[in-house]
Amino acid sequence: MDIVIDHARSRKNEVVVLVSLFIFELSLVATGLGGYLKGESSVEEFLSHLSGMGFGVALCALVISGAIIMRSYMAARRSSFHSFRLMVAMNLISVLLILVTGEIAVRLSVRMYFGYEAIGTMVLKAKDWEAIRRYYLKYAEQTESPSSFYMYDPDLGWTLRPNSSSSNGMYWSSAGGLRAPGEGVSFARNTGQMDIALVGNSYTFGEEVRYDESYGFYLGRLLGSQFRVLNFGVPGYGIGQMFLRYEKDVRPRKPKVVLLSFITHNVRRTLWVYTFLGDVRWNSPFAKPRFTLRDGELVKVTEFLPNPKSIFAQTSISELPLIELQPQYQASDWEDRFWNKSYLVRLFVSWATRLHETSALLSEGEIELNAKLIRAFVQSVKKEGSIPLVVFLPVGNELTNPSSTNSLGKQVLERAGIDYIDPTPCLLKVNPANLYRPDVHYTAEGNAAVAKCAYKAVKDILAQSPSGSRKLRPANDGSS
Repeated sequence: MDIVIDHARSRKNEVVVLVSLFIFELSLVATGLGGYLKGESSVEEFLSHLSGMGFGVALCALVISGAIIMRSYMAARRSSFHSFRLMVAMNLISVLLILVTGEIAVRLSVRMYFGYEAIGTMVLKAKDWEAIRRYYLKYAEQTESPSSFYMYDPDLGWTLRPNSSSSNGMYWSSAGGLRAPGEGVSFARNTGQMDIALVGNSYTFGEEVRYDESYGFYLGRLLGSQFRVLNFGVPGYGIGQMFLRYEKDVRPRKPKVVLLSFITHNVRRTLWVYTFLGDVRWNSPFAKPRFTLRDGELVKVTEFLPNPKSIFAQTSISELPLIELQPQYQASDWEDRFWNKSYLVRLFVSWATRLHETSALLSEGEIELNAKLIRAFVQSVKKEGSIPLVVFLPVGNELTNPSSTNSLGKQVLERAGIDYIDPTPCLLKVNPANLYRPDVHYTAEGNAAVAKCAYKAVKDILAQSPSGSRKLRPANDGSS
């Protein structure tokens, strides 16, 4: 009986040692990864984050499991050291088999994703600047071709090439670089019509739909032949670019009304310097104008943007101008260290880093920067004698849950303290299945809904204009 009990106790101890060995090894990896994720942040800041808490748990598990292993080792030296060595050997063989199998599986899963090595949509660290350069050089060269729909602009980053068409034949630009209904269009001045200008990104431009399915077209049809809607939207723009597009191309035309339309993602784009780093899914080789706040005032820190060829002529990503302003840029992400020889390690580090990042949040200063840009737009339009209107375009959860307070776009508008048009009531009347195109831009039906709500706001504001025999009531610019 005693022999049976001793045997059972021995088996139990062996299981405890094996489990402790696995926990010790996992905890060792987790604590090392935690030290890597901490980076230059303070201990207090790191420990307040979820990954910092995980680091603390892993450290405790490391100490406890290490103590159990050491205790078992000391006990084994007095009795059955052969059994202890056997358990350690079993553990090491198991771990080795798991690592080799995992390494093979990861290597077989890796594919090139817009110049990056990735598994699914997860880009692996360390990133290879030379591979990115090779991938984007072809796009940099295409931007200089007369057949390219987009071209480099030293102030805006990029804009529509005048008198051009897209490769899919869906989009046309006018002689002045506006979206046009077809070839050879020139939006001449002094036509006798009242001009309504639209400024914005791909939603304003009307990406994924024809010209006669864009919200600008529908707005013009609702307003009637007395008015002319000019579409200055450019896909990919952030709020800073929208403001500069107005200053450079819209302001000289002195339109009666200027509508700036944006989605929440435009708030993030304001912070980018390089689009190909801001969103790896974009085949965009351009740089972006970047604003910052100094003593509470807007300052444009990119006076002359580099052209695509000069960007990808750099032999190191660290040589790119103002790269330190690019959100989430970490020099360590591009450093090839010895452990990056293992794709399994790269996957684990990349996955843990993504969990650690807080890119969904913006700081108070970043929200204020966007708010300042919108206020600057409103004030500039008013100064020119035109009427400014701001349109917030809800997408995804912002539309299905309009009462949510998590919308960064609405947070910026509240900080700016301006009135704005929210087409949510019109969009909610559209069948959700018919609202979005494959790349999540509005369908023709969705654009018609936006135009309907925008039309009401434009009609109301024009009713108070001199042409309507009443005094203009400009939009609130947040200064009062």
